[in-house]
Amino acid sequence: MYLKRVELHGFKSFADKSVIEFTPGVTGIVGPNGCGKSNITDAIRWVLGEKSAKALRGDNMSDVIFSGSEDRKAQNLAEVTLVFDNEDHYLDYDANEVEITRRLYRINNEAEYYINRQPCRLKDITTLIMDTGLGKDTLSIISQNNINDFVAQKPEERRPLFEEAAGVAKYKARKRESVAKLERTTNNLERVDDIVVELEKQVGPLKRQKEKAETYLAYQKQLEEVEVSVLVKVIENLSTQLKTLDDQIKTSDQEKTVNDGNILIKENQSEELSKKMFHLDQDVNNLQNELFTVMKNVSDLEAQKATIDASRKQAASSNNQEDLKAKIASLKGILKDALREYNDRVERYQEVKAEKEQLSAQQSQNAQAQEVLRHEIENLNFEIHKKRSEKTQLVDQIENKSNYGYGVRSILKAKDSLSGILGTVSDLLTAQKGYEMALATALGGSVQNIVTASEDDAKRAIAFLRKNHAGRATFMPLEKMQPRKVREDHALICEQAAGCLGLMSRFVSYDEKITPIVENLLGNIILADNLDHASQLSSLLYARYRIVTLEGDVVNVGGSLTGGSMSKKNNAFAQKEALERLEKAIKKDEKAYNEKRIALNHAENEGRELSSLFMQKQMSFAKLEVVVTNKKNELTMAKSDYEAAAKDHEDLVDDVVEDHSLLDELNAQKKRRDELSEEIQAKRTLRMSYVNEKEALENELKTMRSDNRRYEKALTENKIAKTKHETEIQNYLMRLNDTYMMTFEHAKTLADPDIDLDASTRQVKELRNRIASLGSVNTEAIAQYEEVSARYEELTKNRQELKAAQDKLLTAIEDMDHIMVDRFTKTFEAINKEFNNVFRTLFGGGHAALHYTNPDDILETGIDIEAQPPGKAAKLHSFSGGENALIALSCLFAIISVRPVPLCILDEVEAALDMANVERFAKYLQTFADRTQFIVVTHREGTMAHCDLLYGATMQQKGVTKLVSVQLKEAQQMAS
Repeated sequence: MYLKRVELHGFKSFADKSVIEFTPGVTGIVGPNGCGKSNITDAIRWVLGEKSAKALRGDNMSDVIFSGSEDRKAQNLAEVTLVFDNEDHYLDYDANEVEITRRLYRINNEAEYYINRQPCRLKDITTLIMDTGLGKDTLSIISQNNINDFVAQKPEERRPLFEEAAGVAKYKARKRESVAKLERTTNNLERVDDIVVELEKQVGPLKRQKEKAETYLAYQKQLEEVEVSVLVKVIENLSTQLKTLDDQIKTSDQEKTVNDGNILIKENQSEELSKKMFHLDQDVNNLQNELFTVMKNVSDLEAQKATIDASRKQAASSNNQEDLKAKIASLKGILKDALREYNDRVERYQEVKAEKEQLSAQQSQNAQAQEVLRHEIENLNFEIHKKRSEKTQLVDQIENKSNYGYGVRSILKAKDSLSGILGTVSDLLTAQKGYEMALATALGGSVQNIVTASEDDAKRAIAFLRKNHAGRATFMPLEKMQPRKVREDHALICEQAAGCLGLMSRFVSYDEKITPIVENLLGNIILADNLDHASQLSSLLYARYRIVTLEGDVVNVGGSLTGGSMSKKNNAFAQKEALERLEKAIKKDEKAYNEKRIALNHAENEGRELSSLFMQKQMSFAKLEVVVTNKKNELTMAKSDYEAAAKDHEDLVDDVVEDHSLLDELNAQKKRRDELSEEIQAKRTLRMSYVNEKEALENELKTMRSDNRRYEKALTENKIAKTKHETEIQNYLMRLNDTYMMTFEHAKTLADPDIDLDASTRQVKELRNRIASLGSVNTEAIAQYEEVSARYEELTKNRQELKAAQDKLLTAIEDMDHIMVDRFTKTFEAINKEFNNVFRTLFGGGHAALHYTNPDDILETGIDIEAQPPGKAAKLHSFSGGENALIALSCLFAIISVRPVPLCILDEVEAALDMANVERFAKYLQTFADRTQFIVVTHREGTMAHCDLLYGATMQQKGVTKLVSVQLKEAQQMAS
């Protein structure tokens, strides 16, 4: 292996790219002082790994970059490449030619390294040349200072040169690395030992805490399994009982409501009967007074009539021929009276018959009216029940959100145990009247969004849903909601556009604290009166906004249209308005129902009165039939008597005008008497029916009031029981949620439906006692123990590995020590023997030897030199500079003799020698030239004469070095 060439660019005085070709043998580089020839030595040293700027004759590393001259600008980088012929593969690199390059940039002092143009590290270069004889601290580069210092060095300072020769440098480097590793390993082992000891103190207590925590968690898990089943069973039982109670409350409430209505109606009926009875009593009293007067009149008139009748009968009974005329007149008077009475009774008979028929017609009309009222009452009752059912459904939808998503309902049920749940959007917003459909359309599915106080509240709610498999929901944290707005110029267009009513957010009522929600959902949605105007407005706004109409049609962003019929059933805002309307309608129907019931009661009372009057007329009619028959018989008899008396005595019959006023008055008074008696009897009969009816009503009212007290008691008891059950259910649900973070629905999927409730309840109590007996429990101890235990085991393993590594390093260091001692000893002895021979050759006699300063420690001993030139004592400090140089060169050549190096650069090492010694030096170089390539920087002619190739270093341009191949004569001139 040899150095084929050196390529320099920007290194020190080599401003231009320079290539120096070398051949095996001795190459000389000559030139005057200051021409930059030593820069070649520095360049080679730099590439081979020199890191000290001072060793390169500078203050800092950037000084190696050409700094410029009067005629040349400074370079920004320095680059040097050494090219070695490696056909013998002396360098451990799979290439016949090896290029080693080092590059340095002025900016940031950034350095780059390459081997065969492949980027590498400086360490890769030093590893490549280690123990090859190349390197910044080896025999490959020897300067005048090295030669001068060699003899004066301390014995310990000479040792590295002999180590390089003995080839133990790599072992020493490895030993240093091993010792450093051993030190680090020992330090690590000490730290690990300290940590292991500390962890051993923690493992025991943590293990006990961990076992306690595991027992606690096992009890907790068992408790959860059992208690969840118990809670589910209890909640189901209570829910069943609660449903029964609800049914009973509903039934009792309905019965009480019906009973209250009936009581009210019965009380009205009773009150009305009392009024009627009062009026009947007054009527009867007045009628009786009038009847008394009429009966007195009848009595007086009948007395008068009896007198007349007696006179007539007396006249009629006379057989005297002289009284015959008076007899016929009397019989004629009786006949006329009989006829008048008969006609009067027939007229009365016809009147009663007509009244009876009229009452019968009124009864039919009354019965029909009652039927109509009953039908209307039945229809109203059906409507009331129907609307109450609709109200129940609406209340369920509004309060329980029965038509909302499962996730939303789950969150609302667990609202009390979840922090920050403010409610759904539909709960927090109220549409202004007439805008319900528009608002529902604008919000769409967002009505079910749940508003939370913070993002963390929303995250906890989502975790709750995920744990319970309770569906999904959308959450709107107040703190995160950003408003959506309409641009000012677009808002001006809206104000001028036909049919634009404004932003949808203006038509809702809400609490001020949820303003961010409203502005986020509705702040950029525009309301129009109809679809045509909405479409026109969308065109004006370039279809950038969503526009809704009062009827629920939509012009979407981008211009698409959505519309058609829409059910109000699931419209959360219409539901509230519908509930109000329904409640008003129910009240209206209930009022009408009660009014119809009262009207029916009036009709029934009227029917009873008509029935009573009809019965009375029926009786009067029957009596009059008898009276008419009697009066007819009386008329017939009177007629017969008259005709018998008047027969054959027509001349005695006179057309005497008679006064019938008494009879007419008597008939009128009798008629009035009969009418009064009939009316009094009818009213008394009616009053008696009212008395009976009122008594029946009072009995019914008594029963009803008793029923009401029973209903009220049942309602109170059931409501108390319901409240208790609801509280218990809520407490159990809260326990499920707070303790186990479960919804009831999720708990049901985990519960055992066949548990024995009593036994399981006892088991829960027992498990709680066991948990309580454990005292304070650190559940984190499990993870802490696992962590500490794993770390303890890992560190224990590491300690074992470190001890094994320590033992291995100690063994390796010991082995390397043996190798280094063996190699160093053998090499030292060979160099010592050769040193004496070279010394005698260069000095022409004398004696020289090398000695250990500490033979007992070969690895650390210094190297002492004993030299005795011919005719002088062996005292190094008394030698001249030339003698010291020869001694150093003798040692150098001795080392090269024992351990040849591929390349040796000698930088004016013979400067202190006289001409004769220079000649010896130069000749001696030639003895090694077949094994070692020498590059000699020199001023001496004797050295030049023995060089195989000569280069001259010049500065044709100030500050810039040029190298040219020269002949010996030219070299002598350049050096002089």
